[in-house]
Amino acid sequence: MTRGESQDSQHDPSSASISSLVNRHVILTITGGIAAYKSCFLARGLVQAGCELQIVMTESAARFVTPLTFATLSGNPVLTDMFPNPPPEKPIHLSTANRGELLVIAPATANFIGKMANGIADDLASTIALTFRKQVLVAPAMNPQMWIAPAVQDNINRLRDRDVEIIGPVSGEMGGVGETPGLGRMAEPDAVFSRIEELLSGQEWKDRRVLVTSGPTREAIDPVRFISNRSSGRMGDTVARRARLRGADVTLIRGRGATGSPPDGVNVVEVETTCEMSEAVKSRFENCDLLIMAAAVADWTMAEPAKSKLKKRNGEPVFNLVKTEDILTWACDHRNGQVVVGFALETENHIEQARLKLEQKGADIIALNDPTRKDSAFGGDSIKLTILSGGDRIIELPALPKNEAADRLLDSIQPLFPTR
Repeated sequence: MTRGESQDSQHDPSSASISSLVNRHVILTITGGIAAYKSCFLARGLVQAGCELQIVMTESAARFVTPLTFATLSGNPVLTDMFPNPPPEKPIHLSTANRGELLVIAPATANFIGKMANGIADDLASTIALTFRKQVLVAPAMNPQMWIAPAVQDNINRLRDRDVEIIGPVSGEMGGVGETPGLGRMAEPDAVFSRIEELLSGQEWKDRRVLVTSGPTREAIDPVRFISNRSSGRMGDTVARRARLRGADVTLIRGRGATGSPPDGVNVVEVETTCEMSEAVKSRFENCDLLIMAAAVADWTMAEPAKSKLKKRNGEPVFNLVKTEDILTWACDHRNGQVVVGFALETENHIEQARLKLEQKGADIIALNDPTRKDSAFGGDSIKLTILSGGDRIIELPALPKNEAADRLLDSIQPLFPTR
């Protein structure tokens, strides 16, 4: 189903579901290891994203974190007993397995991995795992010496042969005092969460090639100083990640001044100056289906940057600035069927300036943002976008977390793709 971009459309993205996890049924099985505490954060994140979460715990897991903790976090009773009293109307392992869309086992101990690999079903958790017929995601967690044991590796390979996905383990400190660091830590909750999102996301953009720019550019004044802006790159990074979750092949051209790490699963090209960003866009534009220019590109650069550090004793420097290339205009002038989306950061006359940019540059969509607002500031967690497109169509979104705003923007782009 596609979603229209106009306010009067029955598929207005402002009223559409924005999370790939809303109302998705996930079974989270927790087995007995110190890493069980990490699954508290995972459970909380899944519920906050709208997931219908059923927690299953082994007897040993309940020795590390109580079932009451997970019942509180998930809002549902925790399943621990194969034979609850009173008995349910339907076999508990079958009804649970049939309802779930994805089974996640985090943490997965060596013992539980061995049960799965060898078809052992001696408690509720292992019986559900044996019965489950959809995608399974396993996050191993154990001491490094256990992880490298031939028996464990044989069991992991058996699971992989059955299309069970393994995430982690990762290297780092162990939970116990005096344990030697190494490969065995459970993957961090945010990494597991991201993979769950990917597994449950639709693939409506599969085979789409998306090019996104993010972050600021930097224009050298001398070898140690530069002209730049306050952009953190978080919105562009989020757009790239959300496009990836839709199945797109995403390349992110990222200004070196962007904060944090780029999203997983995308091709990252790091640049510094506007000229470098322009070259990176131009060399990849012909082979993309969609360009989203979310970067805050410098409008001016130094005509002749100083070759050595400027000194106070030499007096006040004179900055001779020249305009940089307008990458968005170039893309609109050279496209051959590509969808082109630009961003406008305006501090006054917002709609008028964004509409002028849309018309003068010839973009399909302009996403307008006022960074002086507290709920839409540079580097913040939220953004308030207004989406402008042809025919005077305007969608004014409320202030939203950036991942939700990115989804709304991508929803408005969806109808612009040619029908396959």
